Amino acid sequence: MTPASVLQRTFMFKYGDGMGTCFTLDFEGRQYLVTAKHVVKGISGSDRIEVFYANDWHTLAVTLVGEARNEADITVLTTDLQLSPAHPLPPVSLGDFFLSQDVYFVGFPYGLFTEVGDTNRNFPLPFVKKGIVSSWFTDEHGVKQFFLDGHNNPGFSGGPVVLPRFGTYEDFKVMAVVSAYRFENLPIYAGDTPTALAYRHNTGIVVAYDIKHATDVIQSNPIGFVLP
Repeated sequence: MTPASVLQRTFMFKYGDGMGTCFTLDFEGRQYLVTAKHVVKGISGSDRIEVFYANDWHTLAVTLVGEARNEADITVLTTDLQLSPAHPLPPVSLGDFFLSQDVYFVGFPYGLFTEVGDTNRNFPLPFVKKGIVSSWFTDEHGVKQFFLDGHNNPGFSGGPVVLPRFGTYEDFKVMAVVSAYRFENLPIYAGDTPTALAYRHNTGIVVAYDIKHATDVIQSNPIGFVLP
């Protein structure tokens, strides 16, 4: 069961031609907005995104806190208001997760959502998908990727990967930010004959980046909205 601490922090938004998912992260008494770098490509300084609310798009002024270094697909923004309730959803620490552990990832595939009206302050509820931690890898620049066994779709980019305390449905923490899925180019056949065309097959490997890359950005520029 994915709790309100996850669902009420997750938003559908768009920037330019890109649409994806973002979520709030409370860190050291301030609230930030985290998403995938590729969804907000080109964002800088003071800018605007559009957030889906009350069955319509609404403009939200944001300020760029920073982008994660190198290949880490994470951008951190801030706003001049508290966008979500301050439910507990801290970042994971080393030892909070292990290989093969169940995790959940949350977002808005293809712009789809569940409408629940006042139950979620007129924000749409995101889709929730489940996977397991299949592997992780840290490259030569210190960028850490998680690989999940799950089925990602366009629109989940920027959403949180979360997990409860092992053996419970309590004490959820955010582990990573959804970036993409591994695909394989497979040939298209005409009868038994392969053509020059191919399609991108979703391999079921979800790629996400360690939430620590977001907190590193925040610590280098702690300008988030001050929580009351």
